[in-house]
Amino acid sequence: MAPDAGRFHRFAPGPPLSAFVDFLWISEGYAPPHARERLLPTGTMELVFTMDGEGRGAAGVAGARSEPLLLDTSCPRSIIAAHFRPGGGYPFFGVPSGELHNRTVALDVLWGRDAASVRDRLWDAETPARRFEVLGEALVSRARGRLDGHPAVRHALRAFEGSTSASPVADVLQGIGMSPRRFVEVFRAEVGLGPKVFCRVRRFHEALRRTERLTDVDWADVAQWCGYYDQAHFNHDFRAFSGLTPSSYLRRRTARTHVAVVD
Repeated sequence: MAPDAGRFHRFAPGPPLSAFVDFLWISEGYAPPHARERLLPTGTMELVFTMDGEGRGAAGVAGARSEPLLLDTSCPRSIIAAHFRPGGGYPFFGVPSGELHNRTVALDVLWGRDAASVRDRLWDAETPARRFEVLGEALVSRARGRLDGHPAVRHALRAFEGSTSASPVADVLQGIGMSPRRFVEVFRAEVGLGPKVFCRVRRFHEALRRTERLTDVDWADVAQWCGYYDQAHFNHDFRAFSGLTPSSYLRRRTARTHVAVVD
């Protein structure tokens, strides 16, 4: 999700989308003072429609990531987007989510001519409420009634969300009656990441969440709270997923998952 800038609107959809979409959001006139940002991984997918100051529109799907994404923020733009829950993007794009791992794919590749139609209706809508309505209707239409998921994946995501175990994947495997290979296959197809990488990314994101409003951080304490074996493991994952040291992140962040790129 983009940091607060310009006029920002957020909407939580009701069922059936609420099981898959965390929220829809609009940012109008987003224009940060820096030309580039790192967008840090969260283990989730995003559908994004943008319009720059010259009226040029684009639409794309950002798959679940295990590395930062470099964003061009040199020009003001408006954004309409859907932020999916973990594993929530898979019914809408017609390909296994694992094929979108660490990729941003133009929406017309996945939706064909429907992409342009939805894009035009979104930007023609005159109010945020109507834009949210258009986007919600488009998502329901693209799902074509497939708003369900593999029960093992749903169970695993619930278990991972509340787990403090050092081996959450092994714990889940004990209770689902599925081979490790098959579980990894179905989990990656729906979530976009393998279960072990997903758990590491979500633990990293929890560290960002815990420090979001802090300017002076005891990183050793954060590492312990988030379940890392030690400070070395925490530092390794932090650099792997952000490309930065924790102290550099703290100096450059503009929002929880957005970090200004300093040349």
